[in-house]
Amino acid sequence: MELNRRSFVKKMGLGAGLLAQPWPSAHPFVVPIADDPIRVGLIGAGARGKWLAKIASTLPVFDIVACCDLLETNSAACQNEIGKKLAFYDDYRRLLDDNQVQAVIIATPLFLHFTMAKAALQAGKHVYCEKTMTHNRADSRALRQLATNSRNVFQVGYQHRFNPIYTEIKFLLEKEYCGRIERVECTWNRHGDWRRPLPTGVTFRGNADYPDLEHLVNWRMYQKYSGGLVAELCSHQLDILNWLLDDKPEMITGLGGIDHWKDGRDTYDNVHLLVQYAKGVKASFTALTTNAWQGYSIRILGDKGSVEVMGENGHRAKIYAENTETEKAVDGVSGATKLAWDNHEGVPIRVKNPAKDDVLPTEGALTHFAACIREDRKPFSNAETGHLSAVSVDMANEAIQKKAMINWSDSYN
Repeated sequence: MELNRRSFVKKMGLGAGLLAQPWPSAHPFVVPIADDPIRVGLIGAGARGKWLAKIASTLPVFDIVACCDLLETNSAACQNEIGKKLAFYDDYRRLLDDNQVQAVIIATPLFLHFTMAKAALQAGKHVYCEKTMTHNRADSRALRQLATNSRNVFQVGYQHRFNPIYTEIKFLLEKEYCGRIERVECTWNRHGDWRRPLPTGVTFRGNADYPDLEHLVNWRMYQKYSGGLVAELCSHQLDILNWLLDDKPEMITGLGGIDHWKDGRDTYDNVHLLVQYAKGVKASFTALTTNAWQGYSIRILGDKGSVEVMGENGHRAKIYAENTETEKAVDGVSGATKLAWDNHEGVPIRVKNPAKDDVLPTEGALTHFAACIREDRKPFSNAETGHLSAVSVDMANEAIQKKAMINWSDSYN
């Protein structure tokens, strides 16, 4: 059942001029590129790094030429994944010295993002840095300043920004299809211990950063290296809301704990956040590792309607109308749509090229990175937007640790 825009506009009491607006049919941030491919070095060939390298290798705008990882087995797996031999380095600084490399993808543990991104920009490389941008607020401010002053492109890897469904939702919110937004509810729930098995037959003697293979492989479970569930999961939704609402958190409080997995980890196995945005919207964020009910979801609640996003099949969304004016608007509503509203059923939000999984948004993010390099322009997900999200994550983790309300400081602006 597709949304009848004329009926919906009439029911919601919006201006007739909205009817002339076309549904956005393509993402505005991705453009085709010609020219020689950009030569890329991958720093961090774990699960996420291999995934990004595999996607990038399918795009004609890139040529993956080098790989850096502390484990040579990861490099070998990455080469098998993309089907070509790469220059291998076990020290990222040697990769940055490679004149063949024009751009880098940084997919290392969070605590290394700042040091590596800083060195890459200073080496004259374009940088695609996985989220979250940095591990703390001080590093975020410093990296934002460095990237702003650099002539090189710096992009943060929030691929959900390149999912067409969110462009459509942004359009609906800006045109006030849901009226005034007052509340947002987010979940990202999974059922599992978040632990990755240690590779067999691998020798790792430890170094100044990682005492053993456990800390190298399961870095997300230790606060020294990771921002935990807030950085790895909630961060995506914080970033999306910062964009959709055109706002930033003003106050954050929260709770969390290690309540189930008693296995030596010191990042939380559950987190619950309450956020007040500067313009007044109040939002909640929950991430669990012991219950997958609702999975990934975002519910945006307005006084005239609501949007619900669910994470399955590349993210799908529905819009729900408030029924206060249904009887008055009955002549302008189709029978099927009115029945859906009366039964509190959502009407699917459709886009021309929907994502079926995470591939399309990731392709869009990487293609956009290449376009910004070719055309010397600022990425959509840049050091400034990445800074807002990194600060939000750090504030949230501090709020949980201190069981306190943490306020946005003017020094972050």
